[in-house]
Amino acid sequence: MEAHQLTFTLPPTPVAVPTARRQVREAIAAWPTVATASEAIQTAELVVSELVTNAVRYAGHQPISIAVQFCAATLRVEVSDASRTLPKPALPDEDSEGGRGLFLVGVLADRSGTAPTDSGKCCWAEIDMAASLPVGAAAALSRPTQRSCT
Repeated sequence: MEAHQLTFTLPPTPVAVPTARRQVREAIAAWPTVATASEAIQTAELVVSELVTNAVRYAGHQPISIAVQFCAATLRVEVSDASRTLPKPALPDEDSEGGRGLFLVGVLADRSGTAPTDSGKCCWAEIDMAASLPVGAAAALSRPTQRSCT
């Protein structure tokens, strides 16, 4: 099985959002089995944007950790921060300026959730990319090799 991963930390400032989006986009585009799945890359960018935005908003002054893993045609995005408050997805009033991020993540991702950690919480989302991969690429993911890119 071919696997790829990327991990990095960012300060909890608004510039973290475009930085995280760019780093994730560039890493995914460089992973050979994922590079042609542009729709999935765009979905991953949006999911990362929403999860990092929430972390920036609630992390306080502690760094935000981002981990992206691609294995067996599933892209998993994890964003961890120091806040122990677990978010609850909701659809806000139509006049609200915010509060739609986790709702969007829930719609875009195939699976998503939150979990407490020793140092705060982790918000995660998984995107099944097999349908977005070129013909034969999903089957090639079952090869017994493993590689990691950072």
